[in-house]
Amino acid sequence: MSTMNVLSSIGINPSGLSKLLCSRFYAQIVRPQMEYGIAINCFNHTQIKSLEEAQDKCIYKIYGASRKTSTKVMLHLAKLPTMRERVAILQAQFLFRSLSLPEHTPLYRLILHIQYTRGHHWYNLSKTALWRLMPPTITDFDTRGFRAIKKKFLHSNLEKEIQGKNSRLLSSCRPTITLDPILWLPMTHEERSRCIRWHLGWFPGATPKPCPRHPNNNLSRRHSINCLNMHRLLCMPETIADPISFLLSILPTCTSVPSSIALSWTCRWPRYMFYPP
Repeated sequence: MSTMNVLSSIGINPSGLSKLLCSRFYAQIVRPQMEYGIAINCFNHTQIKSLEEAQDKCIYKIYGASRKTSTKVMLHLAKLPTMRERVAILQAQFLFRSLSLPEHTPLYRLILHIQYTRGHHWYNLSKTALWRLMPPTITDFDTRGFRAIKKKFLHSNLEKEIQGKNSRLLSSCRPTITLDPILWLPMTHEERSRCIRWHLGWFPGATPKPCPRHPNNNLSRRHSINCLNMHRLLCMPETIADPISFLLSILPTCTSVPSSIALSWTCRWPRYMFYPP
């Protein structure tokens, strides 16, 4: 955490650099320090939980969130895996590379004896969730195939998280493993903040506030959708429960789009910016 504290003092904080740049600083500088030795060591549930808590603390510093806030959406927006997933990926990469070493290396000569020996360290590493998805004939497997299985592994975990408990906010995000466009599309700082805060379910103030139009109801995502007639003003059918999340999930994922799509966003974007948070 000392490295993260230093970076926080030079702009890696809620009011400093963009969330995308902060996330990349974390992934390239801070996280590798936590990953030292992960690829060659087996971890129990308590140790994995400690790694998750360390990553959560770093993400909290980037977003300015409290310790009670879930980081599921924050990690998903920036395409950052959980530490449990990261452990499985690094261990699988180590095993995959160990099978393609030159013939003169000691590990290559020992691999036939240790990969099926129960209780051996290599054998224990091969029982990770990602490595179990690999085909039996791993020696004929290439890097492209490994990446495809890794992507399938991450997508499967995302689907489980979306279907699990306390995943209402995550289920309204883009259901794919990709860098969310709200972090990099050209927009003002205020507009980007509005998009991120909507996905996180954050409204102005640390505590729920009464709706100005309906003082008996607190201002929330669900209430604001009905109170402000979002379906009508955004020209969206009422069958879509959350029209704003739906629109954010179909934002362009590339810089060049057809003129018809650009025109539709030119009409809808100012209307969306009218809404809280």
